[in-house]
Order: sequence, then C-alpha cells, then structure tokens
Amino acid sequence: MDYIQKIIDNDAPEARLNKSETALRIIDTDLETLKAPAPLQTNTTVKRRVLVNKLNHLNFREETVSIHFQHVRDKQIIAFEGAPQPCFNKYLVCLWKNPPNIQQLNTGYQFLNFVFDDAQTIITVEAAIKSITARGVCFVLPEKSSQTTARKAKRYTCDHLDVQVIQNSILFPGKLVGFSPLSLQIDIDYTPATPFQCLNLKDRVNLVVRNDQELLYSGECAILKVVGASKKKSLILTPLHDTIQRFNPRVYRSQRIQLTPSPDIQFLHPFTGKLVNLKVMDLSGSGLSVEDDEATSVLLPGMMIPSMTLSFANSFHYPCKAQVVYRKSFETDNGKRTIQCGIAFLDMKPADHIRLLSLLHQTKNQNFYICNDIDMDDLWNFFFKSGFIYPKKYAFMHEYKKKITATYEKLYIRDSSIARHFTWQKKGEILGHMSMLRFYQNTWLIQHLAAIISRDHLKVGIEILNQIGAYAYDSHRLFSSHMDYLICYFRPENHFPNHFFGGVAKNIDNPKACSIDRMAYFHYKSGRAYPPLPESWQLIKSERGDFDTLANSYEHQSGGLMLEALDLLPDGELSDRHDLASEYAKNQLKRERRLYSLTCDQETKAMFMLNISDFAVNMSDLTNCISVFVMDPENFPPDILMSAISVLSEKFTEKKFPVLLFPAAYADEHGLKYEKSYNLWSLSMQHTDDYFKNFNYLI
Repeated sequence: MDYIQKIIDNDAPEARLNKSETALRIIDTDLETLKAPAPLQTNTTVKRRVLVNKLNHLNFREETVSIHFQHVRDKQIIAFEGAPQPCFNKYLVCLWKNPPNIQQLNTGYQFLNFVFDDAQTIITVEAAIKSITARGVCFVLPEKSSQTTARKAKRYTCDHLDVQVIQNSILFPGKLVGFSPLSLQIDIDYTPATPFQCLNLKDRVNLVVRNDQELLYSGECAILKVVGASKKKSLILTPLHDTIQRFNPRVYRSQRIQLTPSPDIQFLHPFTGKLVNLKVMDLSGSGLSVEDDEATSVLLPGMMIPSMTLSFANSFHYPCKAQVVYRKSFETDNGKRTIQCGIAFLDMKPADHIRLLSLLHQTKNQNFYICNDIDMDDLWNFFFKSGFIYPKKYAFMHEYKKKITATYEKLYIRDSSIARHFTWQKKGEILGHMSMLRFYQNTWLIQHLAAIISRDHLKVGIEILNQIGAYAYDSHRLFSSHMDYLICYFRPENHFPNHFFGGVAKNIDNPKACSIDRMAYFHYKSGRAYPPLPESWQLIKSERGDFDTLANSYEHQSGGLMLEALDLLPDGELSDRHDLASEYAKNQLKRERRLYSLTCDQETKAMFMLNISDFAVNMSDLTNCISVFVMDPENFPPDILMSAISVLSEKFTEKKFPVLLFPAAYADEHGLKYEKSYNLWSLSMQHTDDYFKNFNYLI
C-alpha cells in the first residue's frame, strides 16, 4: 500500500529526530499501569482477519492503540499512543499521537506489543516492526492475537468532561477520559498551586463531573492507581457507594408496578454522549428500575440524566430529568449475573406526569381516574346528589351560577397547571370526587371531597383519600409540581374530614409536620356604614418587618405551618410568589393577592391577606376572601377590625364576600359574631411517613 511504503521510505535522519525535553520525559515516564498486567479472567485468540476488522473499527471511531516498549536493562515498560490507519492485509501503520525520540527508542528499548480495548476485553497483539520513523510505525500483524477479559464492565471513552477532584480542601482540576460503573479515569494537569505531592493516594477523594450547563455527578471515590509523567498524571478512581440517599429515607413509598408490555428508557449518556436504551423492570410515579448487563453496564449511582425519555411501545413518550440512585448486582435463575439500577424522577412536565400517574393508578384501581374528561352536567349532578351542595350553600351561590359554571369549565380542562381533579367512577357514574388547587406558590389546597354513600360503596371516600395521598407522594419531589405543602379547610363538625385530617394531625402531634389552626368565618356585606379609622390607626401595604412580627405572634399562638403554607413569609424568602398569577391567566382565570397591615402608633396589630379570584373557585369561596391575622388581640377592638375590612372591601367587586379570622379565639373573647368556624389543616410533604402511618391507623 502507498501509505505503508511512504512511512517506510520517509525514515528521518538522526538530525531531524525530535530530541525535545518533552520527548525525553516520555522515555523517562513512570507509568504504573504498564507494569505486569492484572490477572486475567479468560483468554481467547483472535484471528488476523477478525483483528483487521477491529482495527478498522478503531480507525472509524478515531481511537488509538497503546504501543509498548521495554528497556533492555531495567525492563521498565513505557507506552505511546498510536492512531491506527486503514488496514487491509497483514500490515498496519500507526501514526504517533506524541512522537517519541526514535534514536533513544532504538538504542535503549525493544518493542514488546501493542494493545487496545475492545468492549470489556483487552486485545494484545504480538506484532513485528517492519519500519519505524518519527511519524509512525509499520507493523506486521501475526496470524493470531490474544484477547483477555480483564474487566467486569466495559470501559467507555468520554468526551473529556471537566472534573474536580477534591481532597482535604485542595482542588485538582482535570478531565474525565474513561468511564465504567466500577472505575473512572481522570487526567489531571500539573499546576504550581496544586502539586501532585499534595494528593494522598491512600485517602478518599470527592469527584465532581460537569458539562457546560450543569453538574452531572458528584461522589466519594477511592484512588486505585496513579499513572503518568511528572507534569501530567491520570487517576483511576472507583466509586465507594452503590446507593445514594437522594431524598430523606421513607418507610411508606410508591408502589412499583410491572407493566406488560414493559416500557423503555432512552437517553444520551451524560459522560459518553452515546445513546442508551434499557428495558424497565418496574415503574412508579416517582421512579423506576432497569436491568443492565453486567459486562456493558452504563449507570453509575449519583449520575444525573439531564434528559431521559420514558417510552411505551414507541407510542407514548414522557421526557424527564432523572438521577441514578442505586446499582445492585444479583444472579438470575439461570446463574447469569446482571445489574439492577434504580432511577428517580427529578422533574417532568406536569401534564406528562399526570398521564403517567393516570396509567399507573388505573392499573391498581380501575375505578380511579385522575384529570380525566368529565361531562360537567354529570359533575353538577353528583355535587347535588351527594349533598355536597346543600340548601344553605346553594342559597349563597345560586345567583352566580352562570359565573360558577364558566369557572369550572376552565378548572376541569385536561392540561391545567393549577388544578387537579380525582374521581371514583363505575360504569361512567361519578361516585366520589376530590379536587386540588395550587393556590399558593408551593402549596396545594385539597377541596370538594364528596362521595355518594351506598351499601356497595362504603369506602369510596377512603379510597379517594388514599389515592390522593399516593398521588401527592409521587408528585411532591418534582420541582415543577410546586408541592411542598398540602392544606385543607374543613368544619370541625364535619365527621369525615375531622376524623381523617384532624385525626392525622392529632396523632402526629408535631405542628411542624402537620398542624391545625381554627378560624372564624363570616360574611361581610357592603352597605353597612362603619366609622372611619381613628387618626392613630393606619392601614398600609405590608412591609418586611410586618412579616417578622406576624411570624413571632403566630409562633406564640400556634407554632404550626400556616404561614409557610400560605406564603406569609418575607419577600426575600419567596421572591417568585407573584408568578402564580400568570399561571392562572394561562387558564383565563384571575388570582390576585394583596397584603395590608393595620398599625396603631406604628405598632402592627393585624395583617390582612386579600385573595381575589374568580367566584366559587372554592365552593365556600375561601379563595376569594379576606383573611385576617390578629397579632395583638388584647389591644385590637372589634370595631377597628370592621372599619378596616370596610375600607378593604372596595378591592372586591362582589357586594358580599367571606372573612376568615385568625385566631378564632379572638372572636370568642371579644363577642364578635361569626357564622361558623373552619380548621385549616396543613401538612409538610417532608413528613409523608407520619401522614401515611396515621392515615392507615384511622381507616
């Protein structure tokens, strides 16, 4: 071949050989990986025609072989990278990546072999040198070469991702060049600020891998070996943990389901850029597990998967962000070793997650539906038939029935980002219903729980509560769900919610996990004249200091979760609270919130939260009302309260609207008349174990 003859004919004279200091350092290298090879598991032979195909595949991928020489006296082994050129017969030309000093190589060293990786095997070629120059070397390939299995898992070439190796507060920057779930190869460049001598080879390190956009991996590793020259070294690291604790440990977890046909996951590997396709073993709304072959495993615990697609028979696709949380090796019934890896969903579009959960919940309970299409006439028929809309409630809402029906048609659209509805249906008939509304930044309001009780369906309400608990558990960890808290308003005399919501809070007995705050409820009717506020009293927009005063007062009165759940925190801690209004606008709905403080001689006595929304988003209109939080009950006369409400009533278009007053004890102590009381139940989703444990106890 011409290129073989060219490299043979172009033997450079000694005067043109590279005698640079860099080349001499290559000869004097202390490469540790090139000492005696590790014990091999299996050893087979590769015929020349097969070897040629593998070498051409290396050329196609633009990869290299490692060419080994041994010193004639001290038997030290050195290596150089060579890029194989297209090969068609027994001759192979490899061009140097970093040309050595040929004169020193010829006089002090003898050729040993060249090796390259092929999947999880290493192929060693005992070739003969036909010619060697400053540009490259021409080999004569043997009839047979040796193929050995030296790794449990295939090592993959990486696209030189940026890494940081951190040990004892010293940071070593570098590049990730090789990866397997069992070992990672890191190239580290020498810098005067972080000399290699600072690296303790017997101590653990923390490895951080990132690309241009985000963090891809961080984990604790041990150093297996160090290879390289004085100015450039490679670390071979092995991860120390096969499980990470992404979330707080929970006893009550999502139920994993095995589906037929089983879905697949697809993603571009964050380290290698290669497409990965794996079969799902089991699936839940919060994650899944996959089976991976031990020899070609690609999943590393802690590794982020920025863009993964869950695919059902190439028909339904759910893109998401995910993370590998564990890797376990086990033996199958036929004696074959395989790998099971767990993957947690970190985020998914709400509409996609709803569709996934609908599929999973239908698999467990064919009567339970999430955000399905509902005939609105059937829904209103259910509300009246179940007694959810009782005579007094209808007397309040009947004159607004056109507005109400228009509002509910917007709330019950399939892809709403602010509303969820759950129904228990049999043969198309609605027998149970509950809805949820994202009315605060990271809080969902549970509302409209109702069921038609019959001899055949005594537990419909319990089943709906149980399914909603499962839904909330699967959803709250996804950032896009904005579900840090669940809240629910219920009347203490209403047996069913008082038994379950009230019972859960009582049994948990930790107001920072689950709390109940009682509020007085009454309607304000415009037209009644109230005296203006005295000069010493001022109604102003709330400032940061007012939030601090409210927090101190509430902690003394209750110590629960209400302020966090209702976004009554300083603006600096919740700067994006106003973004929720735009989400309502997308559904052609209104949601405004205004905060005012009432002061006397510059001391804050009460705070007023005005929630202004479309009428009957909540049937009791608790989302279109004034909530009053009294901070100084002893020095806050009721007539001042009513005067302040009268001033704020101008913000509402309705002539009649509800007022929620906290604490309800203020109304009792000052003889303020109110129609009924509501309990505000709040649950932190960090305490789902407590919820499920006590919910199951109450069933």
